[in-house]
Amino acid sequence: MSSVLYQKYRSSDFDEIKGQDHVTKLLKNAVKTDQIAQAYLFVGSRGTGKTSTARILAKAVNCKNLKKDGNPCGECEFCQSIAEGRFLDLIEIDAASNRGIDQIRQLKEKIEFSPSEGKFKVYIIDEVHMLTAEAFNALLKTLEEPPAHVIFILATTDVHKLPPTILSRCQRYDFRLGTEKEIKALIKDIVKKEEITIEEEALDVIVQNAKGSYRDALSILDVIYTGQEEKKNEITLEETRKILGLPDFDNVVLLLRNLLEGNGSKSLAVIEELEEKGVNLQQFTSYVLDILRRILTGKIKGKLEKEFDFAKDIDIKILHRLINLFIEAENKIRYANNQALVLEMIIPEMMKSGVGQDVEIVNKDVKKRIPKDKDAKPEKEERTKESKEVKVEREDLSVKEIQDKWDEFVNAIKPFNGHLYAFLGGANIVNFDKGTLFIEVPFQFHMERIEVPRSRNAISETFKKVYGTNCMVSCSVNGNIKPERESDADFVLRKLPVIKKKKQEEKKENSVKEKVTQNIEAIFDGM
Repeated sequence: MSSVLYQKYRSSDFDEIKGQDHVTKLLKNAVKTDQIAQAYLFVGSRGTGKTSTARILAKAVNCKNLKKDGNPCGECEFCQSIAEGRFLDLIEIDAASNRGIDQIRQLKEKIEFSPSEGKFKVYIIDEVHMLTAEAFNALLKTLEEPPAHVIFILATTDVHKLPPTILSRCQRYDFRLGTEKEIKALIKDIVKKEEITIEEEALDVIVQNAKGSYRDALSILDVIYTGQEEKKNEITLEETRKILGLPDFDNVVLLLRNLLEGNGSKSLAVIEELEEKGVNLQQFTSYVLDILRRILTGKIKGKLEKEFDFAKDIDIKILHRLINLFIEAENKIRYANNQALVLEMIIPEMMKSGVGQDVEIVNKDVKKRIPKDKDAKPEKEERTKESKEVKVEREDLSVKEIQDKWDEFVNAIKPFNGHLYAFLGGANIVNFDKGTLFIEVPFQFHMERIEVPRSRNAISETFKKVYGTNCMVSCSVNGNIKPERESDADFVLRKLPVIKKKKQEEKKENSVKEKVTQNIEAIFDGM
């Protein structure tokens, strides 16, 4: 088997170009009616046949025995010479490495000469969008009044980078990506010719990774076959995944299931395991998006595949949100120094949305489930299941003892987080019951900041140091404590960045309200 399949099976006439009938039909008609333009622009993604079509067009305009349908004969000396890369009047230029004005000037000097062999000199400029502005200006003058014996074929993957003046002087043809059906048909045809058997699942993997590129499909097939440890005319799914280094399907499903259920710890464990195994996280993210696409289309059609049953009851809007998060991750992960962190940032976004998250509340002998969101306010007598597992060294710790050392505790928090230090300084101690510290704060955003995992850990560690026992914190909002606890407002304001008073003289009875307002502004300025 050839190690360069895309060269071995490169199209030799217009009819062999895959998936571009809308282009080849027009070009054949132009050739057989002798209505050849002097400048063509081929636009499309890589591997869609732009360069192959350009070479076939060069054959057709120079062919000595042109077929009636506009295809080159493939047998005359010019067709053979072009196929073997020795036709002097076919000049291919890679604009990525020859992008300056000097190269275009040299081209302009040579085009005045008549063809050496054929009827036309054909210039194929690949990746033409890479030319400099000066080079474009020089090329423009050539395109405006080209010699009658010259044909330009410009090819690009980024047409939006071309100046409008260049676009207006070319006949434009857009090449589309192949469908999964077309790519699959191409691979089946090639493996049949090469007398190779391929598992259907392995074929699906190749098609998915080709992403619509005919050339990429053959390149991937090449890599898999030549990368086999033992040469045999068979390609299996296991070998395909192993050689391409693709992530395990089960890991993808496990991560998606945990994310959709809002299980942060299990989602994190999957990502950590992937990192430990050295999985290519960029490739993993791309594979996750392929799976999410299958889930989304399955839900829309109402025919979800069996392996995705875990998503059958998930609201499609939540699925849409998760897809957007992974698309954002895919854009960031290729440039990130810490790729695992990019994926880990998806976890709190899903947890924050409240998807599948419940906290078991234990009230003496009665268990009930309530949603864990920012509006949930645990009552004093309720304790989380997690707090029940906390080892309590001092069950006799009283609220008075806590209040007596509260300033010491709050000051010890400061190295962890300045804002947490201020929030706790303005908190009201309600109760301490079997390892859970119940406190009240005046504002919703105070509670949200206190309840994040980082703050909870800081509180627990510091509480152990000051009071000699572990604790969980249960925080609720009590707006009534704002006007009654002037000392708390003073404390919070005193610990936050200094803000100048709008007026030097204010009435004493309005001072607390003004300070609380300044407190809120300072908190948001620092966040």
